Amino acid sequence: MDNICIGILASAWKGVWAVDRENRFIFFNKGMEDISGLMSDYLMGKDLMLFLPDQTIIDEVHFRELFHKAREELTPVNYSLLPIINSKGELMEQSGQLLPLLDEDGSYTGMVGTVEYFSTKKIGASAGGDGSSERKLDVIYRNSPVIAFLWKPLPGWPVVFVSENISRFGYHAEEFTSGKMLYSDMVYPEDLSGLTSEISDFEKLENLYFTREYRIVTRYGEVKWVTERSMLARDERGGPSYYQGIIIDITHLKEMEYALKESEEKYRLIFENSPLGIFNFGKDGTVTHCNDKIADILGIPKEQILGFNMNTSLRDEKMKAAFKEVLLLRQGHFEGEYRSRENGKAAFIKVDYSPNISGDGTLLGGVGIVEDIRERKQAEEKLREYADELSKMNKELQSVDRMKSELLSNVSHELRTPLTSIKGYSDLLMEGTLGEMNYQQLKAVNTVIRNTERLRRLVDSLLYVSMAEVENIKYDFSKIDVLEVIDNAVTDMTIPVTEKKIDVLLHVQEDVPQIEADAKKIADMLTNVLDNAVKFTPSMGKISISARKEGEMVHISVEDTGIGIPSELVPHLFQKFYQIDPSIRRKYGGTGLGLFISRNIVEAHKGKIWIESEDSQGTTVHILLPVQQGGA
Repeated sequence: MDNICIGILASAWKGVWAVDRENRFIFFNKGMEDISGLMSDYLMGKDLMLFLPDQTIIDEVHFRELFHKAREELTPVNYSLLPIINSKGELMEQSGQLLPLLDEDGSYTGMVGTVEYFSTKKIGASAGGDGSSERKLDVIYRNSPVIAFLWKPLPGWPVVFVSENISRFGYHAEEFTSGKMLYSDMVYPEDLSGLTSEISDFEKLENLYFTREYRIVTRYGEVKWVTERSMLARDERGGPSYYQGIIIDITHLKEMEYALKESEEKYRLIFENSPLGIFNFGKDGTVTHCNDKIADILGIPKEQILGFNMNTSLRDEKMKAAFKEVLLLRQGHFEGEYRSRENGKAAFIKVDYSPNISGDGTLLGGVGIVEDIRERKQAEEKLREYADELSKMNKELQSVDRMKSELLSNVSHELRTPLTSIKGYSDLLMEGTLGEMNYQQLKAVNTVIRNTERLRRLVDSLLYVSMAEVENIKYDFSKIDVLEVIDNAVTDMTIPVTEKKIDVLLHVQEDVPQIEADAKKIADMLTNVLDNAVKFTPSMGKISISARKEGEMVHISVEDTGIGIPSELVPHLFQKFYQIDPSIRRKYGGTGLGLFISRNIVEAHKGKIWIESEDSQGTTVHILLPVQQGGA
């Protein structure tokens, strides 16, 4: 059986050789003797590497590197145009495979090399060399990926011989040689019909060697791909006598092949259906491939793009400079208008160039990605126009705003003069300076004074807002007495407080210091706060005003028993012109400016103002002012 195994291996290719772990020849068939002019007896035990010329094979990888790769990765490696020096000193080149051999533990034990030229060596013929070399080869062979077969050309293909390493598929050699299993039992059902038909057709021809890839099923139900290489021996009448050959598991190669096809298909779909234009070019700048989208973007027939040399034919200097970055192994970028030299059509595009670099760092070519940015450019232009319009409108609004502020300021000043006169004469009437008045007359004059004061505060508020908008408010800081300011604010509210019979309580601690502030602005602020408290506190209600020292600050609070404010609306109260509800404006009046102005005044003093309130539970306004402006 050893000779059968060796014979099948030797007859599968024109030339076959084998070396052990130390690269010493242990097998060299007759075909190799004919090719090289070297005899098997001479080579046995000698180092393979001594017989390799110092040249490279066609894929520019040295044979020694391929040999090392097959040995390290334990996978078959193809080689082509391998140079070998024969005994006459002539250089011959062959192609074939390097097949690493493993022992029972899966460790490397040697290498089989084949030459893709088939021998007609008969079964049972001597392979040359001594018996120990044949036995050593057989041990190695039983653990190699190459499985040897000899089967008859009968239905199901009965097996006469199969090497022991059929066990790699979970089977035992005896199962086949005993007749319990036919070779066809192992073939994948979907491939059996095609394989049977192909072998039948092959036998009708005069060909000697049969090669095919198909699937088999292991004992464990796994599907494996194999490649078969068999020689058909014929009888004296020319009829088929038996097949002898080998099968090799190529499942891993098929998986890589499928993965490559899948990757290529994905790339093809992306290439063909991408919303971007894609093109490939060689290292000289000539476009070799492109998709249809780039033709749509540029408005040029695809045929005119293919073969276009960017290095010599690009007219746009910026685009050409971006392309030449690729020649320097860098990425290039262009964005702007591109005008075709063929039809003069302009297109707004963005192009990104990337180099395609080989493993040794040399430039193979590159790829370009083209994006149509016409719509983006149009949108950017519209955005610029819109921005210009907004800028123009903003300037006009600023002009109108200044006019409004100037108008408010002028109107406020104009109103102040008659109001001062009205207030002055009304006070004279109330004091009896201009003669005695009866109760009804006094009541009428009191109404005039109250509304005059209300109108004055409104004018002051409008004037403050107009000045605040142009940042033209000036503050005159000096030492002021807090109690005095509070008393003045309460005095200003005497008339409405008296009319509504509201009880005003003061709680000012004795240690409250003077503060550095603008007396008039603080008085206006407190008057605004008190005005709201009086306005929203019902008749017979109560307002409590307190002041106390807290560290370097003075804390003033104004608490009323009025209608209160829903807690969720409190954060909005300091907004300009804010009103909780239109009905409140109609019932209580007001402009919505009081608290807005109060906050501005307090913040200008580096202080803080906040409100605590609940619906129907009254309101408390807290004011925190620093004692000194410099240290606050």
